Amino acid sequence: MGKRMECVRAATALSVCGLLLPLLGACKTLDPIVAPAHMKRPAAQVVGPQSVDASPMAQKRDTGTYPTFAKPMTAALPQMENDEADSMQTSMTKLGAARRRGQISEVEYKRRVAELRALQEQQKPVATPAASQ
Repeated sequence: MGKRMECVRAATALSVCGLLLPLLGACKTLDPIVAPAHMKRPAAQVVGPQSVDASPMAQKRDTGTYPTFAKPMTAALPQMENDEADSMQTSMTKLGAARRRGQISEVEYKRRVAELRALQEQQKPVATPAASQ
């Protein structure tokens, strides 16, 4: 009877421990890591006055319609073709060579350069408002 009693005691002790340990462990739940108490608080960001873009392009325009991009994009002025650019590059090279050789005067050179710069200004893209916003 002694061995049997030891087995019963051991079984009883194990079953009591098996029931008590989970109950004791469930008495207090651990705080989750993402609890607000554990989270780092963001620092206050001091922002001063900022300038506001008051240009007409930055203002909201309510036309009552949705914007459309179905229309083909067109340039403000006709753009030069590749062959025109090649011929202009050739003429600019000839102009520089003629100046170095002294075949044209400084005044003539400056006049032609001013003419080419005016053409360059004319070919610059122009910011145009969207068709409908």
